[in-house]
Amino acid sequence: MADMTQLTGEYSASWLPWIMIPLVFYILPFPIFALVFLWIEKEQ
Repeated sequence: MADMTQLTGEYSASWLPWIMIPLVFYILPFPIFALVFLWIEKEQ
C-alpha cells in the first residue's frame, strides 16, 4: 500500500474525495429538496 502515495501525489489531500462522496450524496440533497419545495410552493 506504499505505492498509493506515489499514485496520488498529494497524500494529505487523498482523503478528500472519500469525504466529499458521502457529503454530496447524503447531506447535499436535503437542502436542494428544501429549496425546490419552497420554490414550488412560492410559485403557486
